[in-house]
Amino acid sequence: MMLARCFHLLNALMLLALMGCSGSSLSDAVPETDERHYQRGQRLLREGREQEALSAFLKVIEKRRDAPESQLEAGRLYLRIMGDPIAATYHFRKYLEYKPQTEQSPMVRQLIETAQKEFARSLPGQPFADDVDRLDLLELLQQQREENLTLKRELALAKKQLKAFQSSDASSTHEVASMDYVATSSKPGSVQSSKVRSPDKSKQATLSTYKVQAGDTLTRVSTHVYGTSARWTDIFQANRDQLDSPHDLQPGQILDIP
Repeated sequence: MMLARCFHLLNALMLLALMGCSGSSLSDAVPETDERHYQRGQRLLREGREQEALSAFLKVIEKRRDAPESQLEAGRLYLRIMGDPIAATYHFRKYLEYKPQTEQSPMVRQLIETAQKEFARSLPGQPFADDVDRLDLLELLQQQREENLTLKRELALAKKQLKAFQSSDASSTHEVASMDYVATSSKPGSVQSSKVRSPDKSKQATLSTYKVQAGDTLTRVSTHVYGTSARWTDIFQANRDQLDSPHDLQPGQILDIP
């Protein structure tokens, strides 16, 4: 029995390895512009629903290894709608990483310069001697943002693989327990309880909160809480009682996290 279970766990580990190697290639087999969320994002843009369109493009980026067109659309929306030049610059640079020499590349480089100027104007007072210092700070923030996103994606993938492995292991354990149950219940005089324990309400998930920090946006809060910026609309909808628009965040404000 133990030998069979070991083989079962080994097969599960091999399956996880294959999933990790082939998951992105399966997604990339479909052209980006044919992705369901990309097409939905374009439709939402035509309807003037920019915030929902941003969420759709971010889902494409989260799913695919490369998504330059979605990176470009996300960058535009971050710059024009969300007022987040740091996020905009990140997505514009991702576009150039995949498409450095296209007809749109010069325009994207100009958008990066625009975002950098917007960032410089957003700084209070004159904390830096010149624009070079401001750009150095922007570069540092960009690097930190990219490192954080990479780490959070790796963590999310590891959690997903661990959950799949635990589910597979639990299934094997259930099979062994079922056999033990049959063997025990067949013994004379054995009594089986039909009482089922109800879930402990004290352990059920409760709504958490987040205290807004200076410089926070809904997308930054979403990335901090969920590891992805795609769920900023969920946070916005959960706090409509205190937010008239996504730009209404104030330092010290307490947000409900769904």
